[in-house]
Amino acid sequence: MNTLHNAASPRLFFRRFLYLVIVALVSSGTVMAEEAQTPVSFVNDVIPVLTKAGCNMGVCHAKAGGGQNGFQLSVLGFEPLEDYDSIVKEGHGRRLFPSAPKKSLLLTKASGETPHGGGNRLPRGSEGYRLIQKWIEEGSIYATGKEPTLLSVEVQPERGLVSMGEEQQLKAIAKYSDGSVRDITRLALYESNLKNMADVSEQGLVKVHDIPGKVAVMVRYHGKIAVFTAAIPLGAPIQSVPAEKNFIDKHVFANLKELGIPPSPVCDDATFLRRVTLDICGRFPTQKETEAFLASTDANKRDQVVETLLRSPNYADYFASKWTPVLKNRRDAASDITSNFAFHAWIRDSLLANV
Repeated sequence: MNTLHNAASPRLFFRRFLYLVIVALVSSGTVMAEEAQTPVSFVNDVIPVLTKAGCNMGVCHAKAGGGQNGFQLSVLGFEPLEDYDSIVKEGHGRRLFPSAPKKSLLLTKASGETPHGGGNRLPRGSEGYRLIQKWIEEGSIYATGKEPTLLSVEVQPERGLVSMGEEQQLKAIAKYSDGSVRDITRLALYESNLKNMADVSEQGLVKVHDIPGKVAVMVRYHGKIAVFTAAIPLGAPIQSVPAEKNFIDKHVFANLKELGIPPSPVCDDATFLRRVTLDICGRFPTQKETEAFLASTDANKRDQVVETLLRSPNYADYFASKWTPVLKNRRDAASDITSNFAFHAWIRDSLLANV
């Protein structure tokens, strides 16, 4: 009996194994079939592909840049319905060829098969190319009414300690209103705020250079933004830090410890006055201010001069000029001059009144 049992065991094991493999294959096929039957969404799928390819940027077909050869798209796809009309309806629908999707001008131009000033933006057979081809095959509809809405974009990791010369691969995740989650790493746009400290590839690979500090990489997808912050340590030992005087010091010293950057020694009075006046008012201290500050024996004179400078019109003027470009208060039309000055004056007065 033992001999028969031992001989049957391998066959029984093989049959069970084969059964599990078949079940797995059938399940996998069902999932793939369901994915294949999911219609392509113009808003959630096509627009991100065109954005990643740079088709709706200012130098290509963005309306803000005039749109090359009469083909205009909204900047970064912010007006998808208008983009749909431009692609599908404009020019009597000449950009799409439903009976032969691969012959569509939208694809032949983007893939470089037809002469295109922007070059090969979507190589034939690439993921983006195939997705747009499938959209055309399905009838190039705008929406079915069942598409989920993009809620947010996340980047993984959000923060990281990256040594000089090393790399960090980012992963971008999109979350939708129906609870679904999508890996959009290959479709997101990436931009480093300090390219001398770190570069980032089109696929989200961050390469840091040899400058210690912190650098941020903005991850943008379909109007949503996430940020990855890389700390590039110097690695020097931190023996001690000055006493904290406010909550800003707390964050500054925490950063210095994380980066391994020893704080600079306390500067002399003349250096302090020059630096603080430049930082707050954008000017050098006057001779009178310098003489009075250096002659003072008050232990709190550094705090007092900061408060004095923050109450001065010079501070309001200087920082109003800094906020002007941030708030885009620069319009060149003659009719905008009055409103430009009014907005600038409001910013300045608000700073001066500390509101």
